[in-house]
Amino acid sequence: MVRFAAIFRFSLAAGLFGTAAVAFAQPAPALLACSAQVDAAERLACYDSVVKAMSSEARAIAEKRDAQAAKLALAAQAAEEAAKAEAAARAAAEQKDRFGREGIRGLGGADPERVEQVEAKVSETLRDGYGKTVLILDNGQMWRQADDFPLPTVRAGTDIVVKRGAMGSYRMVLGKMSRTIQVVRMR
Repeated sequence: MVRFAAIFRFSLAAGLFGTAAVAFAQPAPALLACSAQVDAAERLACYDSVVKAMSSEARAIAEKRDAQAAKLALAAQAAEEAAKAEAAARAAAEQKDRFGREGIRGLGGADPERVEQVEAKVSETLRDGYGKTVLILDNGQMWRQADDFPLPTVRAGTDIVVKRGAMGSYRMVLGKMSRTIQVVRMR
């Protein structure tokens, strides 16, 4: 009886190893065909397809990996679009900040994409030593009155529009008044 059990165990083991050998022998030609691929991406795709054919567990692992890769690709695309939008917004802000700098020594220069006007609100009103009005805007720009016409009181919160004038000058429209003044950018 002991001898029969030993023979049975031996035959069972040999059968299992034989089945395993047959199972691993079948994909060998397919794996060899994959290894012949020159392009690394095609070779990897070939190996993946052979492994997927081996078992349902291998297919599940491959599907999980593909789902994670798709998520990463979507996240990368969203990050790239956000970076492009941020760069565009920063470029637009820099463009508006350059408006009027041509008259400031050391800050001027050619501006290929000229802004024709800037809209803002007055943050603070000052007077210079000559009695001319100096307006600090909510966008950080500072403009000084260039002409000698007396102005009504300009209060904080007043809407203004600074437009390009003739020959490099700038005109400021104060709020809802029809009054415009010539201005020079200080900062």
